[in-house]
Order: sequence, then C-alpha cells, then structure tokens
Amino acid sequence: MSIRLAGVAIFLVAALYAWTAQNYTAPFGDVLGPSVFPIMVGIPAMVLALSLVVFPGGTVSWPGPTRLVRQGLALAALVAYSVLLEPLGFPLATATLICVVGIIMGGPVLKSAMIGLIGSLSLWVLFDPVLGLPIDFFGTLFGG
Repeated sequence: MSIRLAGVAIFLVAALYAWTAQNYTAPFGDVLGPSVFPIMVGIPAMVLALSLVVFPGGTVSWPGPTRLVRQGLALAALVAYSVLLEPLGFPLATATLICVVGIIMGGPVLKSAMIGLIGSLSLWVLFDPVLGLPIDFFGTLFGG
C-alpha cells in the first residue's frame, strides 16, 4: 500500500510541476521557451508514478528516526534556499545550501564548505558567462 501512496504523491507533485510550468516566460533564451523542460520532466514523471499505482511491487522499509530527521533537515535547507536565493544572490545561497546538505549527510564541515564554494562558483560561471543566462551574483541584500 505504501508504494501506491508514494505513486499518488509523486503523481500530484509532477502534475503540479508541469501545470505550473505552462506560464513560464522569459525575454531571452530558446525559441520554445522555459516551460518546455519542466513539462518534459513532469509528464513522464506522472506516467511513471501511475505505473507505481497500477503495478506496485517490492517491499517497503521505512527509514529510522535518525534518517527521517536528516531528510527533514535537508528539506528545510531547500526551503531556506528558495527564500534566501534572491536576498543573498546565487553564489552565496548555493554555496550555503551545498555546504549545509553536505554536513547533514555526514560530510566534514571543511570539505562541505569547500565543495559548496567551488560548486556554486562553477555553476554561476556555467550559467551566466558561458550559457548567457543572467543570474544575480550579488543579491538584493548586497545591492545587486
């Protein structure tokens, strides 16, 4: 029964994701627009989720309390990231997210911080200068 419930939950999230993407617009970029990719991800996710409902299989073992807390903390970090992205700017918010998730997953603090810093700067360079997708380096908090 748990697999079917997971399938229904995944279907609902994927349907909301694809439906919300219909209104995405951007004054730059591909001719098809920014809504194509989320819809291309959402529709197959809905189909695969329905397959879990129709053809459930396997056994389910729920994680222990420690893992549930870690998953909750990771989810809280993602929500905090979405709230802090605009005020902090992409590199600082992304570096913080990567570092925090690394620590939550049991990584050493220094390595998590280094990976967060290198990863966020690499992503910013990839998206902004290389691909030409403007991402705010300095957030509104820093006058960006």
